[in-house]
Amino acid sequence: MRNYLILLLAWCSLPAFSQTNVLKGDVLGDKGVPLASATVVLLNPVDSTMEFFGITNDKGHFELKDLKTGKYLMHVAFLGYQTQYKNVAVPIQGDGYFGVIILNPKPVSLKEVQVVGEYIPLQIKNDTIEFNAKAFKTRPDANVEELLRKLPGIEIDRAGNIKALGKDVRKVLVDGKEFFGNDPKVATKNLPADAINKVQVYDKRSEESDFTGIDDGTRDKTVNLILKDDMKKGIFGDVTAGAGTDYHYVGSGKAYKFSDKSQAAVLGMMNNINQFGFSFGDYMSFSGGLDGMSGGGGHIVIGGDNSFPINFGTPVSGLTASAAGGANYSYSWAKESRVFASYMANGSHKKLSESTKTWNYTEQGSFFQQQQTNQVERDTSHRVNFGLRYRIDSTQNIIVNGNFSLSSGFNPMNSQGSSFLNDLLANTLARTSTSESGSLSASASGSYLKKLNKNRSVFRASGSFNLSNRESASRYVNTIAYGTGQEVADSRFQNVGNKSLSYSGGISLNQRLAPRLYLEPEIKAGNSRENYRKSMGIPLETDLVIDSLSPDFTKNYQYLRPELSLKRNTDKVQFTAAIGLELGKLSSNLWDRDPVRSDLVYLTPRISWENEYKTGRRLSIFYQSNVNTPSISQLMPVVDNTNPLSLMFGNQNLKPEYSQNLNFHWLIFDQFSFTSLFTSLSASYTRNKINWARNIDQNLVQTLQLVNVDDDFNASGNIDFSTAVRKLGVKVNTSVRESFNRGISLVNGIENINTNLSHRVSITVDNRKKVKWDINAGGALTLTDTWYSIQESLNNRYVDFSWFGEVRYTPNDHWHFNVTADITNYTARSFDKAISIPLIGADVSYTFLKNNRGILTLQGVDLLNKNTGLQRISEMNYLLERQSNIIGRYVLLSFKYRLNKFGSNQSAFDIKIKR
Repeated sequence: MRNYLILLLAWCSLPAFSQTNVLKGDVLGDKGVPLASATVVLLNPVDSTMEFFGITNDKGHFELKDLKTGKYLMHVAFLGYQTQYKNVAVPIQGDGYFGVIILNPKPVSLKEVQVVGEYIPLQIKNDTIEFNAKAFKTRPDANVEELLRKLPGIEIDRAGNIKALGKDVRKVLVDGKEFFGNDPKVATKNLPADAINKVQVYDKRSEESDFTGIDDGTRDKTVNLILKDDMKKGIFGDVTAGAGTDYHYVGSGKAYKFSDKSQAAVLGMMNNINQFGFSFGDYMSFSGGLDGMSGGGGHIVIGGDNSFPINFGTPVSGLTASAAGGANYSYSWAKESRVFASYMANGSHKKLSESTKTWNYTEQGSFFQQQQTNQVERDTSHRVNFGLRYRIDSTQNIIVNGNFSLSSGFNPMNSQGSSFLNDLLANTLARTSTSESGSLSASASGSYLKKLNKNRSVFRASGSFNLSNRESASRYVNTIAYGTGQEVADSRFQNVGNKSLSYSGGISLNQRLAPRLYLEPEIKAGNSRENYRKSMGIPLETDLVIDSLSPDFTKNYQYLRPELSLKRNTDKVQFTAAIGLELGKLSSNLWDRDPVRSDLVYLTPRISWENEYKTGRRLSIFYQSNVNTPSISQLMPVVDNTNPLSLMFGNQNLKPEYSQNLNFHWLIFDQFSFTSLFTSLSASYTRNKINWARNIDQNLVQTLQLVNVDDDFNASGNIDFSTAVRKLGVKVNTSVRESFNRGISLVNGIENINTNLSHRVSITVDNRKKVKWDINAGGALTLTDTWYSIQESLNNRYVDFSWFGEVRYTPNDHWHFNVTADITNYTARSFDKAISIPLIGADVSYTFLKNNRGILTLQGVDLLNKNTGLQRISEMNYLLERQSNIIGRYVLLSFKYRLNKFGSNQSAFDIKIKR
């Protein structure tokens, strides 16, 4: 398979070896002044799509390399100047020097009517790079994600995560407004590419900074999608339906209506092919949040090591039928004033079968556990997000955000587990349970800003609240058999209620001491109260409650956070130094006993420095200390014996975690070659880290209690490099990631120092010219070392290797072909055996009907039928391997009908009437 990858890369680069032509020149203003950052684009004279491009340097010089022989229309543009067009035949005689190109300023006003048949494919406007979507040809059925893949300087991984100009994109706006909250993928995966006029890429400051003019250092890399004018005159969208082998089906519908003042969208979908909703947030709702994903009392590892099924493109376990629907609306009654809201509903039915193996380590040796679990998960959720932006006048601004959610779930389950010590059976556990759950939560935050003293001072008042109510009811039967022959069976019911309410408020006054120098005193106060109530007992005709297992526990935390910060901002440098205090009162109360109280005083300094020392060069350092108070579940001292082989206790005497965090970032982005280098280093040191203390008896019954350990240390670093290899016609992305963790846990009273060191190297190669062919391939190698102080003989190393290849071919406006291949290899060391998982998929689409409204797609998934849900984890004192049932091979035929009308004018020229 690796040989195929090499052949594939060599094949896609063959056409580039003959591209040795050069075109260079100089761009000057009418007074002979060099124009830096002017765009020079070679257009295809047939359809005006962009073939090659370049940007002038500080001296106004440009150089386009590795050009194909042929005739082009050269387009030279600079903001505020009239665009020049020149016919060019490549190669140019001599050394390829075209000469000097003079641009004249645009007239201030034109009284006569002018017909302009031009557009600017790529333009730099101050700190914004703007692409004209018409210069980048896409197939009729393409979404925005496919359009972004073709734009220089923008990279999208296989999960849809976007990186622009070397930085991760945090927001995708539509006409400058939010679209279904803050998840960028909702817009990029659902909006059609041919609805987009321009794509803008820039660093967005915070809304408060935009209003006050005082830079707070916040920068979010943002993509703004500007719609075509005709997209604001009607409704557009699509509907899809499909069916396949093994009774698989899909269905979806989307409808959009936009205007200059309002945005409206409706989305709906249903399928049984493990596709969840429209975003990561929808998947979290399906899974019942992090608590649901951890299996109730377990743990979850979120990272890039094949442990999380949505963000990283790994298989989703179980067999799931799901449906989701949502609506989004926003209205702007003034330039800086708008209201917006979105609603999303989800529902799913999941059948899950899992086999888990665990190798546990103690100072005496190790023991082995295996478990088989079968369960059904039925979940529904409703979520509303809303916001208000109100510019009262030039001196006053209001910002409000809020959300509301409602969810319910039903989960019947049965499991069989065994524990072995020295290959001898120590115990078995058979468990049957059913549980129902429901939750309601709401939160809101707002701020009011007022400029004072002729804008020399800014007053800010803010507030927020969060409330939630979660309830669950479950019944279960446990049957335990020990190696001695003793057997114990018990039946229990358990009803749990968890209510919380928190609120906070703060005021600050930002005072300008001198030009670009500010002093800001601030004070915040808040209160958080949470109650956990459990009723547990024996199910009879009238349930018998066991008082000792039925706690009524309350946690309350009050805090005051004064802070004084000094800010110094220039065009290139933003610096903030702040000193703060956390003054808190933590109390917890079990039943009617005397509460446990503690007074807390922590120093919370904060320093940030960022220097954009050159265009595309940015260096930043950030330091902050944090206080993390124990959660109510960590404090509650009453045993949770839901699993009688794993008894869990909280600790009412836990201290807060106090951490010091340091981050360093260095970004280099060359806007002339679109080469980027991003380096990140981070480290955190935590005192009084909360970890588990495990005690394991002769029957392998584990008793776990949370304790404070002395410290915990984490460090990580990564280097991401991306560049174009023009002679090969490819773009190369490489990434190196290192992570280190040193943690302490207690096993049978003995301190275990667990050290993990992980190395990950990946490379991805794409072809640069994506007119008909879009080819990408890559691989990743992950090596993990784990050391245990309690048993050095159990130290281990394991290696995972994966690679992928994807080929998209669009020969014309009617046909589209796509083939994908993934192989993941897991080594055998420390586990039972080595595992290799090859996944092959393919699809073909045919576009037809008037204006390309119909799309027929035949899709094949996991053609080798080798898919499996595998997860391997190394933790404090154990290794875990989990294998799950998963959707296998299937073939699906679907039909999409587009509600919008396109195709009548496919010319890339933008004809406008100007007065």
